[in-house]
Amino acid sequence: MSIRRETTDVLPECVIRKILCFLSFKEAAQLSILSKTWLQAWLTHPNLDVTVDYYGNNLDIVDNIMKRYRDGIIPIEKFELSHFDSSSQGFPLIDKWFDISLQNGVKDLAFNVPKYSSYRLPIFKILATKSLRELVMWGCHLKRASLSSAVVNCNSLRLLSLSYVTLSEKMLQTLLNSCPLIVSFVCDYCDGLEKIELVNLQNIKSISIWKGRKQRVKIQAPTLEHLSYFSVPKESPMLDMLDVPNLVSLEYKGDQIPETFVDANFQWSCYPKRLILESTSKTIASFMDRLMYMRSLSHSTTNENKSLHSQLKEVKVYKLDSSWQLVEFKSEERATRILKEGEKFYFTLEW
Repeated sequence: MSIRRETTDVLPECVIRKILCFLSFKEAAQLSILSKTWLQAWLTHPNLDVTVDYYGNNLDIVDNIMKRYRDGIIPIEKFELSHFDSSSQGFPLIDKWFDISLQNGVKDLAFNVPKYSSYRLPIFKILATKSLRELVMWGCHLKRASLSSAVVNCNSLRLLSLSYVTLSEKMLQTLLNSCPLIVSFVCDYCDGLEKIELVNLQNIKSISIWKGRKQRVKIQAPTLEHLSYFSVPKESPMLDMLDVPNLVSLEYKGDQIPETFVDANFQWSCYPKRLILESTSKTIASFMDRLMYMRSLSHSTTNENKSLHSQLKEVKVYKLDSSWQLVEFKSEERATRILKEGEKFYFTLEW
């Protein structure tokens, strides 16, 4: 044990800090017992991950940690806060903690709160921070946020993620207008939206949407490369894709295939090099029949009129086995023979 302690103390504090940066806040705390040097490095750990329990028993502990970072002007790279206290007594403290993290140059901010919480997230104060790079929100109720101070520009933000967030269409557009240079956007089961329009995002590369009921999605993004779209079971997908010429991969999950996938000429402004489908056996079989039919037609047309189906290189079919592992079938022909009604299958197609 003494040899181990001596070895750990050989490392300079700057190296120890670097090591701790790759660990979670809890893992770093466990290593703080190795020596005073490791303890000091943990006390200035740049990544904070704190959780306020249901009864708010640890509010004072979290507050003391945040005061130490404020008083020592300790840089904060990442601040993850989960607040499950059922009362509102901790709301002023949350405001203070956010202020401290923003003042200390936070780059990645994640906030998790139950949907029943009445806390008003200072969203536009957060977006006004010049250092912010990633913003992840879970369960927040942004309909309570005021739009009076909504004119902000967060050109540093690269990831905006909204999961189980309640907000209006106007609020969504205001958020997107405030951070036009985001590279990744996530919108999972967000309430209060009848439509999700993603336009004028200059650098967007990746979009992931778990659609709520009766939500129409419109995407116009020339720079988009990866799209994941998941539709509510037993509901018609409402997906409009315009001007997406650089799409590399498209992942779709739903009981029904969008009309644009099976129209006469597969007419999009582009076609993805890789298409991943998860649907029922009946829907997949119908789609594959249509795809293969259009592929056969393309061989009889002129080179100028040939559709993308003639360029189809590979079709792979997967099914979940009893241990929830994906098992690949060797060909779409064999897969079609063993499909059973009601089962879910995964198809990947590459051009």
